[in-house]
Amino acid sequence: DRSLVPIIIRGSMAMRRNALMGMAALGGAGSVIAARHLYRWYSRAGRKLTLHLYDHCPFCVRVELVLGRFGIPFERVVYGYGDMKGPVALTGKKVLPVLEGPGVPAPDGMKGLPESLDIIAWVTSAYGLTLPCDNGRADVLAWKKKYDEVRRPLQRPRLIQMPVKDWASEEDIKYVKAKHTKNNPNFYEEAEKNTDELVEKANALLVEFETLLEGDDALCSWGFGMLDVKILPDLRNMTCVKGIKWPPKVLDYVKNNCEKGKVSLYEGI
Repeated sequence: DRSLVPIIIRGSMAMRRNALMGMAALGGAGSVIAARHLYRWYSRAGRKLTLHLYDHCPFCVRVELVLGRFGIPFERVVYGYGDMKGPVALTGKKVLPVLEGPGVPAPDGMKGLPESLDIIAWVTSAYGLTLPCDNGRADVLAWKKKYDEVRRPLQRPRLIQMPVKDWASEEDIKYVKAKHTKNNPNFYEEAEKNTDELVEKANALLVEFETLLEGDDALCSWGFGMLDVKILPDLRNMTCVKGIKWPPKVLDYVKNNCEKGKVSLYEGI
């Protein structure tokens, strides 16, 4: 029954299960495929996953967007950015995100699976998700290159003021500032000084971004996919900046997708 396909692709976990049960009952070739997906769904439904992350980390947010959007339950463990022991205990390196849980492939010597794209690839396969790949749009990549030059000096001084566990201690702030001033000791002072100019540039880039949206709350006409997963986290982090003028379509894109992915926004300062 083709009427069930949109539910299977876009619905919640419960809706996907019920739709698959309906297809399996119809018989024919479609029922075989549905039965396979049902087996996979039931074998994964009881899995308890743990996602180790930083709240502000774009790579961590990528994984959260996918897990949240498809209704896959997980425990969210947030670390202070200056915490050396916690993340290192997982993989031997200070890197996040890391996904941990029964059946999650863990490289030798590690307790979980690192790297956002590897995690998403595993989740997509393990749960039978439909998530269109990144088609490498040149116009989006060109825009992202310009956006990165503006977002870093705007976001970094403000993200550390957000009330999240990433910055709960003085050591967390000290660590991130040392990291960002390694090549330019005056990074934070210059960023604050250039705020008005940077906000103006960011606003212009967001207007440009609006023209890149081809679908409903998606960069591509066929809907939400990996290209959105890669772009959204850096847009989400811009909500920590006061004075940003969000074009309505861009604001809806960020708000709606973050809501579906159960990712909270910041309050600009």
